[in-house]
Amino acid sequence: MSQNPGQSGFFSLVKGVPLNRVLIMPFLLQILLAVGLSVYLSIGNEQIEGNTQSAIFIFLGVLGVASVLGIAIARWITQPILDLSKAVKEFGKQATSADFTNEENSGVIVQGIHEVEVLAGSFNEMAQQLRQAITVLASKNEELKLQVELRTQELQQEIKERLNNQQKLEQHNLALVELANHRAVSEGNMETAFKVITEKAANALKVERVGVWLFNGDRTKLQCISLYERSKQKHSAGLEYNRADYPIYFKALGAAHTIIVTETRNDPRVQELWDNLLESENIASLIAVPIWVGGKMVGIILYEQVNIPRKWELIEQNFVSSIAEFVALTLEVCDRKQAESALREAQETAEVANCAKTTFLANITDELTTPLNSILRITKTFQNEVCESLSEEHRQSINSLESNSKHLLELINNILDLTKIESSKIELQLAPTSIRGLCDSSLSFVKYLALQKNIQLSVQVPEGLEPIQVDERRIRQAFINLLSNAVKFTSDAGKVWIEVQPTSTNEYIFFSVVDTGIGMLSDDLFKLFQPFVQVENSYTRRSAGTGLGLVMVQRIVELHGGTVHAESQLGKGSRFTVKLPWKK
Repeated sequence: MSQNPGQSGFFSLVKGVPLNRVLIMPFLLQILLAVGLSVYLSIGNEQIEGNTQSAIFIFLGVLGVASVLGIAIARWITQPILDLSKAVKEFGKQATSADFTNEENSGVIVQGIHEVEVLAGSFNEMAQQLRQAITVLASKNEELKLQVELRTQELQQEIKERLNNQQKLEQHNLALVELANHRAVSEGNMETAFKVITEKAANALKVERVGVWLFNGDRTKLQCISLYERSKQKHSAGLEYNRADYPIYFKALGAAHTIIVTETRNDPRVQELWDNLLESENIASLIAVPIWVGGKMVGIILYEQVNIPRKWELIEQNFVSSIAEFVALTLEVCDRKQAESALREAQETAEVANCAKTTFLANITDELTTPLNSILRITKTFQNEVCESLSEEHRQSINSLESNSKHLLELINNILDLTKIESSKIELQLAPTSIRGLCDSSLSFVKYLALQKNIQLSVQVPEGLEPIQVDERRIRQAFINLLSNAVKFTSDAGKVWIEVQPTSTNEYIFFSVVDTGIGMLSDDLFKLFQPFVQVENSYTRRSAGTGLGLVMVQRIVELHGGTVHAESQLGKGSRFTVKLPWKK
């Protein structure tokens, strides 16, 4: 800001003079005027009177000069201050303007009074610092503004992607819900289910082709079971990939991982397919998802994108894995239905065969029983009436005939009883039965056999046991079989006995037939309850048996809701325990 043009002459003389010195100048002039007036008056009255008019004019002139000088000094003093005030106001306006940092004003220029010049210099310094600070702040503000704009764009892009992903997720979930509720999937209707699955998957992913491919039996081929083309809305099947033609591709599939290909032209895993299959169909990207059934990979679901390469997003990878689970579910249901159908057919066949067996055995036993009874009656007649006139050899032959006939009749009766039990034609006649009486009557049936071998029979039954609800004839038949075996396989002078012991809650009761016989190896125990099977050793080979006695025991006990358990030690005997329900 330049100096006022009116400030010349006197002001140029006092330029840079301190303010306190300039302010005393008018007072000095007045003092000089007063001194001069006093000197003048001291010259004499006559002179004063003669020159009164001149003196007054001089006085007035000096007074005017002093007044003008005072006013000029006052203007000279106030003008820099006004200039500084104006400069401050202009600086304030500039500070609020948009281009403050670009202002070319170098500062406030004030000349005249030293103190004001110092104040203007301080103001210029402060203004420069403030300008620099505002410049830095403006730069930071621009950077922050740019960062906010970039972050805003990023957030907008993220929101857009999230909305897009949300929309995709809703479409995927809707497709999965529809598949979960589709009847063809739940019923294992493979052809219809695969058509529905491939179509819904293609529409949800907006992909051109979706196909279900399964391995053949020896895993040398991948066969397309169902292929859907979205643009044509067409279903097809029948394509095949041979392992021999595409070994690298099959090796990649054998790794049992999802194969994700963004650009088929450059991916080595599918390079074999490019020339023959992918290029002709413009398949730019694909994803192959394994299908697992029963812990084994049985095939893949193949998704193919045409024309433009596609980067498969994580949400899409999760969706195609869920689709593979629906394919696996369909296959499992289909396999289970086939297994159930085969089982049902096998059961029907077994029932027919069992019915035929039962009918055959019933007929054959009737046909065999009649002549055997006749043979036994004739043998008995010979023994009673003719035996005395026969030779010893003939008598032995008749006795042998009787023994073999009885053995054959026992075998036939056992077969008939077993057949009735297995065909569920036997009905139990349950009634309260004395436990002590049941044991005693069973022992009486083997008493004669035991006497022939000098075997001691006994029974150990606690006193005061209440009756048990059983079919007495059937249970006695089971006990007699156990006791007969015990006597048969116990050496002379041995022991056979029955132990009875209820449980602490009286819910069950145990009947144990124990002997001191030959026993058997623990490895042979599992053979005991198989029809027509006998444990082989030197003693059993000498003892006749049908191999049905223990089977009959087990079936009768199971009909009563009980179990049979066998324990044995070679050379020390055996223990057969029957557990039956018994409520006190």
